[in-house]
Amino acid sequence: MKIFIGCSSRNEIDSDYFELARRVGRSLLQHELIIGGTRNGMMGEVARVFDDEKVTQIILKAYVSDEMCNDHVMICDTSFLRMNLIWSQADCFLFLPGGTGTLGEIITFLEENRAKEEKKRIIILNYNHYYDDLLRFIEKAKTELFSNEEILEGLLVIEDENELESLF
Repeated sequence: MKIFIGCSSRNEIDSDYFELARRVGRSLLQHELIIGGTRNGMMGEVARVFDDEKVTQIILKAYVSDEMCNDHVMICDTSFLRMNLIWSQADCFLFLPGGTGTLGEIITFLEENRAKEEKKRIIILNYNHYYDDLLRFIEKAKTELFSNEEILEGLLVIEDENELESLF
């Protein structure tokens, strides 16, 4: 299975998040990994657990540098093309804590899933309640009829990375 991991690519975050990324990576070793950027931050920590041949990077041209890319890299000129390529390559999506890029990926893939007949699994690891505000927003949009129930199809929220092994 090809699993897209969406998470922070920043190195300045708390070391606890890097340890989470390593634990998640170790729990997914029997699969292939798709990352949406460089080998920095949590994204890089997850990828370093894997052999390079099992990691595909799908990255914006603006963020490419030799030391941040492996041999399996797909370079996109626009974020729209990048999102489309990620969607077509991945079997499912797993989101760890991240910033605005990760938030954009979550929302984009929820919407894409809603529009497709065949749904892909979208998993949010709500580590330390990181995504509580996002989940409240989605629920509010649904409650106030800005979104319908279909927005949640395929979405699974988990609180503990130990739940991942039973999901794949």
